[in-house]
Amino acid sequence: MSVNDYAEEVVNNFIRDITDYVFLSIEHDDTLMRKHMSKIGLYGRNEVDQSIGKKVRELLNLKNDSENTNPKSRIITKYTYHKI
Repeated sequence: MSVNDYAEEVVNNFIRDITDYVFLSIEHDDTLMRKHMSKIGLYGRNEVDQSIGKKVRELLNLKNDSENTNPKSRIITKYTYHKI
């Protein structure tokens, strides 16, 4: 495996799990977490979490792949894998 192939594998793995990383970012940022909980209170968990997931896909121009039901983030129970 060339270094270029390895680099591509690393980035593709990151992209695959990017939604989980976004929610981990929320989880580790007190301000974002407070806002997240406030939005959930107003709109419901599904609406807020799905909106974030869709925005990840839209802004990064990614395609949906399969679903992961074992996220690293504690604030979600599942997320969609993505690919370029």
